[in-house]
Formats: sequence, C-alpha cells, structure tokens
Amino acid sequence: MATNKRGIFALLDVTERQAIGVWPVKSDVWLAPSTYLLSPPDTGYFGGGSGPLSTVTRIDYANDTATASPKGPLSVARRQLAATGNGPFGYFGGGYIGDGISVVDRIDYSNDTAAASPKGSLSSTRYNHAATGNSSFGYFGGGNPAVSRVDRITYANDIATASIKGPLSAGRRYLAATGNSSYGYFGGGFPGAVSTVNRIDYANDTATASPKGPLNTARYSLAATGNSSFGYFSGGQPGVRSIVDRIDYSNDTATASPKGPLNTARYSLAATGNSSFGYFGGGFSGPLSTSTVDRIDYANDTTTASPKGPLSDPRDSSAASSTRANGLPLTPFIVPAPSGPIFNFATGASSPNTGYFGGGGPSPTSTVDRIDYANDTATASPKGPLSSARQALAATGNSSFGYFSNAPSPTVDRIDYANDTATASPKGPLSFVRDYLAATGNNNFGYFGGGGPSPTSRVERIDYSNDTATASLKGPLSYYGRDLAATGNSSFGYFSGGPGPVSTVDRIDYSNDTATASPKGSLSSTRYNHAATGNSSYGYFGGGKPARSIVDRITYANDTTTASPKGPLSLARGFLAATGNSSFGYFGGGGPGTISTVDRIDYSNDTATASPKGPLTAGRRYLAASGARANGLPVLGPSVIPNITLAIYQFGYFGGSNPARSTVDRIDYANDTATASPKGPLSLARYGLAATGNSSFGYFAGGAPTTASIVSRIDYSNDTATASPKGPLSAATSFLAATGTSSFGYFCGGSPGPVSIVSRIDYSNDTATASPKGPLSLAKYGMGATGNSSYGWFGGGFGPLSIVDRIDYSNDTATASPKGPLSFTRSYLAATGNSSYGWFGGGGPAARSTVDRIDYSNDTATASPKGPLSLARDGLAATGNSSYGYFGGGNPGPFSTVDRIDYSNDTATASPKGRLNLAKADLAATSGTANGLPQ
Repeated sequence: MATNKRGIFALLDVTERQAIGVWPVKSDVWLAPSTYLLSPPDTGYFGGGSGPLSTVTRIDYANDTATASPKGPLSVARRQLAATGNGPFGYFGGGYIGDGISVVDRIDYSNDTAAASPKGSLSSTRYNHAATGNSSFGYFGGGNPAVSRVDRITYANDIATASIKGPLSAGRRYLAATGNSSYGYFGGGFPGAVSTVNRIDYANDTATASPKGPLNTARYSLAATGNSSFGYFSGGQPGVRSIVDRIDYSNDTATASPKGPLNTARYSLAATGNSSFGYFGGGFSGPLSTSTVDRIDYANDTTTASPKGPLSDPRDSSAASSTRANGLPLTPFIVPAPSGPIFNFATGASSPNTGYFGGGGPSPTSTVDRIDYANDTATASPKGPLSSARQALAATGNSSFGYFSNAPSPTVDRIDYANDTATASPKGPLSFVRDYLAATGNNNFGYFGGGGPSPTSRVERIDYSNDTATASLKGPLSYYGRDLAATGNSSFGYFSGGPGPVSTVDRIDYSNDTATASPKGSLSSTRYNHAATGNSSYGYFGGGKPARSIVDRITYANDTTTASPKGPLSLARGFLAATGNSSFGYFGGGGPGTISTVDRIDYSNDTATASPKGPLTAGRRYLAASGARANGLPVLGPSVIPNITLAIYQFGYFGGSNPARSTVDRIDYANDTATASPKGPLSLARYGLAATGNSSFGYFAGGAPTTASIVSRIDYSNDTATASPKGPLSAATSFLAATGTSSFGYFCGGSPGPVSIVSRIDYSNDTATASPKGPLSLAKYGMGATGNSSYGWFGGGFGPLSIVDRIDYSNDTATASPKGPLSFTRSYLAATGNSSYGWFGGGGPAARSTVDRIDYSNDTATASPKGPLSLARDGLAATGNSSYGYFGGGNPGPFSTVDRIDYSNDTATASPKGRLNLAKADLAATSGTANGLPQ
C-alpha cells in the first residue's frame, strides 16, 4: 500500500495508483466529476474544558503515542459541555461560561483546521450533561440544574433547534453516556453518587428511558465510550476513581462488570474511541487538570489501561467525539473533488471477494492459489508465493491481509490482497515454533492455537496494527490439541477437534482473551485434520480424519448445543483448508493422496451436498486458507486506496404502475421534500410487480397485465439507462412480494393461483433463472415484505390475511415459518424496515392508513400498531434506509403522495414528503439501503 503523505483525507495521484496496481479500467469504476466519497478518519476529538477553553485537540488512533494535534476551535470557549457525532461531523453542545448555554457547534472532520460552525441550539441552556447517538441523531441528556430532559439533534437538519424527547427516569447531572446504533446508555451522576443506567431506545425515543442493570460503583463526573457490543464507564467521584465498568449490551439488565482500571485515577474527564479501543483523556487527578490519555483495549479489557500520547494541553470538564465510537458504521461521506484532472476511483475499495490457499504437501510448497468467488468454476490462479515452502500450517487475516505460519520457522508470512502477485512478506514471528495448529481472528487480531508435534493448548495473538512484533501469549485452550480447525466472528473464535480424535469445541472471547477458552457444545462426531470457515452467524467445520465428508454447523447465538450436521462435502477427505465470504464457504485440497477439489457450501442452502467448483492448480494436503470476507469480516473495510470507499446510494426507486407503465421515480433521501426524479425505465411496462436489491442494484420482477417472470435490473451508478433484462423468475406471477440480502433476492407468492412459490435470485449470477426455494406456509398474493440480513418477513395478503411468514435465509429450502400476525387482516399493503424492525403500512380491501411494526427479536408476538400513514390507501410501495421508511403511491386515486416514517418516532403520523413524479398504484420499490443493508 502506498504511503499516505497527504493526511487522513488524501487522494492518490495516477502515478502512485499505477504503482500499487489499483488504477482501474473503465469497467471497474464509477465516474464522479464533482465529488469523492471518503471513509471516516480514524481519529478522536477532545474539545472545550475549564478555562474556559475553545481548543479542540485531535488524537490519531493510528499514531496514538504522539501528542494530540490542536485543530480548529469551537465557536465559544466553554467547559462542562457534551459531545457526540456521526461519520462526517462531531457535535459539541451546551456548556458553562458564567451560566449555561445552548449553543451547538459542528466540527467538520474533513476540514478540521477550520473553526467549528454554530448550528441549531439545544432546547434549553444546560451544562454537566452527557451525549451519545447513532448515524442519524444525537441525544443530549440530563445536566444542571439536575434535569431529566433529553434533546435530540437531527443531523440531516442540524440548523433546527433540538427536539425534546422522552426523559431520563430521573433528573441528574455529572453523568456520562455511550451506546450503539440502536440504544443510548446514560450512567452515573449526581445528586448523590448514583449507579443508575438508563437506556434510550432510538426506535421509540418519545418514551421515558428504561432503567437497566446499574454500574458496579455509584459515582459522578465520569466518562464513557464503547463499541457496538460494550460500553465502558470510567473514572469519577467521590474520591478520585480509576475504576472501569463494562456494560454488555446483549445482557444490559445485569450489573456492569468491573474491568482493568485506568492507569491514572481521575474525574471530570472525557472519552471517545473506535471499534477496538477507548481513549479517556484529561480530567483532574489532583489539584490540577491533566493532559493524560489512557487507552482501553476492548479485546483485553481486564488489564490496566495503557498511557498514550497526551492531549495538546491539560484540561478538565471537556467533551469528546469520534467518527468511529459507539459502534458507528464506517459510512462514507461526500467531499468536493480536488481541482485539476478528474480521477476515476475503483470499486475495489470493498474488501476483495477472493480466497487464498497457501502452502501444503506432501513435499512442502510455497504455492498460493487464489479463488475468485465471482468466477468460482475456473481453476484457481497462482499468485505470489509464501516466503518459504511449508506445510501443516494455519492461516487467518483481516480485510486487507492474510497471515500464514507454522514450523519449522516461527515466521508469519503476510499476503497483501491488494498486491497478491508479490512474494508474501515475513512478519513478526510466533513466540512458539509448532505445526498442525489452527487460526482465526477478527479485523484487528489473529489467534493461532494448539499445534504439535506434542499437542499444546497455547494460543498466541498477532496484532495486525503492529505485525512486526512477536505474537503475544494469550489465555490457553481448555485442552491440549493439534490437527484442529478454527473459525469465528468479530467477537469470538471457535477451535475444534484434535487428536484422539475428539469433538471438543473451545470458544475464545476476544474481549477477554487472557482467560482460558470456554468449552462449548461439541461437534456431532469426533475428528481431526478438518477445516473450518463461516460468516458472522455460523461456523462450518468440514471433513477430517478418519476420512469424512461430514459438515457440522455451529450457531454462534446458541453455541452451547451440539453442532448440527449439514449437507456433506462432495467427497470424504482430511488435511484440507477452508475460507469463504458471507454467503459461501470453500473447502479445498486434502487427502488421502493429494486432492485439488474445491467444494462450495451455500450457507443459505446448507443441507444440500457441497458443489464442486474450479479446482486448485494442483493437488495438495496440509495447506491453509484465508480471505478478506471470511469469519464475518466487514465487507466495507479500509480501502486499498486510502480513505476512498464504495458509493452508498441514498435513494429510493419506485417503478411500474397500473395501468401498465415502465416509469421509475427516484427519491433522494437527502432532499426528500423535492418531487421524485424520473429515471431510466424498466425493460417492460407492468404493474403488480415486486422489487428488492443490494447496495449496487435493484431488481424489479414479475407483474401484469400479462403475467410475467421477467426481471429488470437497475444499476444505481447509471440509473438514467433502461433497466437491464436478467434471468427470469422460476415462474410467472403478479402481485408477488420481495425482500432479500446483499447476495440474494427472494420473490414470493403471487397470482394467478394464488401460489406459495419462492424464487431466489443470486445477484452474483443474475442471468440465470431464479432458483425455486422452500415455499411459503400458505399460497397467497398481495403481501408486503421486508427483512434483515438473516430473515425475510412476508405479511398479509389477499383474503384478506394477517399471517406473517418468515424465511430463514440460512435454510431457505425449508417451508417458511408462520410468525406472530399483523394486528388485523389486510392485502395489497407495503413494507420496509431496518436491521431490527419491519414496518407494514396501508392495505385493503377498504383502504387503510394503519402501520404495524414487527420486532424481529420477538417475532412470535402480534405486530404493534404504530403511527398511521397520512392517508388511507392500498396498492402502494415502500422502501427506505436505516432511519426512515418511505411509503409512496397507492389507491384509491391513484396517489403520488410519499409518506415518511421516522423510525425513532414511529408513534407519530407519517410525514408527507416530496411527491412521486406521477400518480401511481400497484407499483414496487427498492433501495440500496433498505432491509438492514450496510450503509
């Protein structure tokens, strides 16, 4: 990777990009003549403080031993303020300068040397309050005098005065706050020292915040930050505290757990961080304020926090924000293009959709083969070799690099996925020479465990941000093992099997990796010399000795049960390797003898026998494999071109109409009061169709007046063109419904009939006829559909019906499961949602304005009625993003009305927004940001 000489928002010139092999051809790019999309910088900002101060100082997380850099000041010097923010901006609100103030300043992270801009104020003056939020909203709660008020800033309209939302359960000040994308946690405070923690549900923020499990220690003048899974509250009074309490968001009714303390006890400090580390800066540690910064390592949070480079000056009573704290997604944002020549930029910013199989025997080899998942019937391509020949090795990696290691050398070889024709680079060694080991990890660390020749329980951790250092010894496995296999997700690693043979499965908790691994539910049978890979939800362990074809699936959410046998590999073998992406697992090589076969497991149909795909370049065994998308690694990781990322298209597309039309209207979510823009038409005029898609393409399928199986694909990067005809559905239907994942689209039900048919489109092979999958529980049409990355919910239908069917994408050959019904029967309704909830609106036969919300985590319950649409209608369509749902068109009429549901305030009546370009009914809609798609 080229050195970034221009700072955190650098762009590469043509010469540099050609040098690192990322100057794309025309077919690889999206042309953006006026803007670039940049990934958020990995930095934290500490602003204001006693003095009072207007100074803002920036920590660069990639260089956190250096002194923080002074940046553009706040508009008003103040102390006792609060801060939060999202990817592009940080918001510093309220504070004290002789009295409380309500000013909110916005820091632009892409131009942080400029003075912060004053924006819309808080609803009232306050200080000694706390703030947190998600990508769309910031919540400022509590403060002096001891109040329970919570104000919400809407980032998309930040010149408006903040809105008053449901209060905290009691008034308090000197509190702290953090959270994730769904909830905000406000903990501690004064009067008295309290341990109370209140949780704000962003999807229902008009309600009073809910009391949750308390902090372990009552205190005030503390600070908090965290990631998507945990919140850390630290420091405080009475006395001077160094204690750190961790809230587990998945079990937030429990008392917070004490963790490793700060290195320096203090109070009136501030905190922020990223997904891996929390930075606690400033405060009082004695009579004077300090510039000290302590870093908590979330993956090893039982140890004392590490002192890092100080703030640029001592301060207390300040506030802090970051682009990456509180589990914020790495959402790209727009900045103006540089002056001079217009550059193309590669879609290669997404982590590569490839797998690497390296080393092996029977004679040690340095060969590395690359499988291209988008063309997996071809023979694997030879790439740059390992630095030395080796076999009986293990491999893991992150979104950018793969790490391979074993005896006789402890050296770790690193493959650079962006430059994979080069020889792998030797990196910091393992501390213990061994072979027949296993490895897994997350985007920050790699864990190598077990091995031989004498079985060991040793586990070592590679820190990818410092990979020239010797690996660190961590908590051991619970047993001595070699010839084992490993996989996991972003939070846990699972090591299984070994000589004996055994069926043991050990789980490493990455957030507490000094502890001994925990035994979990076993494999379905004993084995060794097997292989494993998986996605964020499941781990697949396949093959092994004695020669086996069996594949076991571990469900991470229920890992105490015995693994479930799934469809076997195409042939029995051991000594193999595996990697994959979020949709498929690839098991390659092995023995007896030397095998080149690669089998692909389809995670959405894992009861079927694995499919043989293009082979490795030669037969081999005792090899290892890694990939940029295995084990739940994020697809939108750091770019091979620093800070340039994939485009996220924040638009909704409404297509078709009755009478039959091919017109497509596009809603711009950033300007949703404007009339929708006409875009390139569908390939055929129709109505009664359905639509879904992923972050790049939208698929419109089926429809009337002549019942159709046709599929039209809209390319969001070129949406003025006519949609492209693609492989048809498995049957011609109309008045069907659709939803899906980033990899597949599911089109279900329809007429004539009705039918229970489910057709699945594979986006990676969309010229093929859609595959028939497990049917709905009942034949029906006129439904609404939405879902998340794991399941699709299909509700209502002609009858009318209230039934809701759920498709399990990981087992989509099974019949859909009936779940809790809608609140009443209806047909010709529409639905959309985010990763947590689905909203079903409108419907007939008598036109309705009712909106029902399904809670995906409790989908056996009857759906909850929410605030209605602004007018009653049926035959409408819906789509949206993580914050809002847009319901457009419908009958009687037809209408051009578009209503917007604010998911964080869904008890209110939906707000009419800019209209469709034409009045339409019996239409369909999709977006690159609906149904929990990454944003």
